[in-house]
Amino acid sequence: MSQDFILKVRVALAKHDKSQAWLADKINISRAYMSDIMNGRRKPDRQVKQVKPIEAAIAELEKEEI
Repeated sequence: MSQDFILKVRVALAKHDKSQAWLADKINISRAYMSDIMNGRRKPDRQVKQVKPIEAAIAELEKEEI
């Protein structure tokens, strides 16, 4: 996963006072797996399956702001 994407997720979570644990729960993955994704410890082929749900959760946060 690109560092730009990870940074975007971190900024959105901070902006909305949400945690990685919240995001993990939101997209139904373990908190440990979310941590691995966010810290670049998982291989990209495995991470790709989580990109769309992460993007959707962040987009939902952005909608709440409006």
